[in-house]
Amino acid sequence: MTTMPHLPSPLERRANAAEYVAAPLDVFYVVETAGQVDGERKHRVCSPLFETRPQACNALAQLRETRAPGALSIWKGTTHIEPARWSYDVVMEDGTTIPAGGGNSLSRPVPGGGLLSPGRG
Repeated sequence: MTTMPHLPSPLERRANAAEYVAAPLDVFYVVETAGQVDGERKHRVCSPLFETRPQACNALAQLRETRAPGALSIWKGTTHIEPARWSYDVVMEDGTTIPAGGGNSLSRPVPGGGLLSPGRG
């Protein structure tokens, strides 16, 4: 007697698809720049990574309200590694958070994720 392989129902397929959230290849984040001497500036990421620029703009506005005026700006990071694996948590537009190092919400952290760069976008 031959048994038929289990085929997922449409409901099961939708549930599994909802669990998978791919990290974006481009992210936006807030950076604080410090340093008085030319060539000796220090940059510090002070927000999670965001899927969209408007999310980063909201974080920038909140940071400006709670901190003394300083050199805060939005930077854009891009990776060419697929799936993207970032060194910081990524907050998606719908509020889903992809943990640092995760290519998606189900994967385990993998070293060598996307690099952050001062590129503007």
